[in-house]
Amino acid sequence: MKDYKRYRLNLWEKVICIILTFGITALISWLFYRSIYGLAAVLPLFFLVRKQWKNYLHGRQKKELLYQFREMLLLIAGALKAGSSIENAFFQGWQEYQQLYGEKMAMAQEFENIIRHMQLNMPLEQLMEDLAQRSGIEEIVSFTQVFGFAKRSGGDMMKIFQDTVEKIRQKTDVEREIETVIAAKKTEQRIMDLVPFGILLYVGAASPEFLEPLYGNWSGALVMTVCLLGYAGAFFLSEKILAIQV
Repeated sequence: MKDYKRYRLNLWEKVICIILTFGITALISWLFYRSIYGLAAVLPLFFLVRKQWKNYLHGRQKKELLYQFREMLLLIAGALKAGSSIENAFFQGWQEYQQLYGEKMAMAQEFENIIRHMQLNMPLEQLMEDLAQRSGIEEIVSFTQVFGFAKRSGGDMMKIFQDTVEKIRQKTDVEREIETVIAAKKTEQRIMDLVPFGILLYVGAASPEFLEPLYGNWSGALVMTVCLLGYAGAFFLSEKILAIQV
């Protein structure tokens, strides 16, 4: 099964990454160097764009996986409340999840794998531990540890499922509140990220003679490179400040 701790770009995502890299690289090379050689100088930007793109998609995948896991636990908890055994509750929860969200959802496929191996007499707690380790998500790992202990010692399964669902709900609510609070700051950051490019475009179009000494010579290229590095440092610092983790 899939290892969710590592994200692999599919073909379409790779194409988007290449388009983004080419567009950003072409813009930087023209604005800062006015030279085709500048295009080659900033080509290593591809690896940086690829990393940022993967991090963004990976983060989105983890949020979606946690949401799907919460919905699955809700369905299983409902089956337990109706009096089903833990194994039957997993089976009923999986069937309901497929009906509600479809068979192609990641968690539907994961629990299909769990049900199939459970029918081969593999321990349920071992199958859940495998999912938790591959997910790399703290809430799933914590749930699995408590679930395995409770199943071996006869703990209150209903309480475990309800507590886990509530914990995940609280985390998503906090994340939503944080996003709301810093939304304006993120918008300001995006605008400030574009300001240097806007200034260069405006000055280059309105008064090109002001920028002419910076192009076509080594001293000018050096000055522009220092400015570009300073901009890159400010960009990543602002990204790190706004990347609040719950």
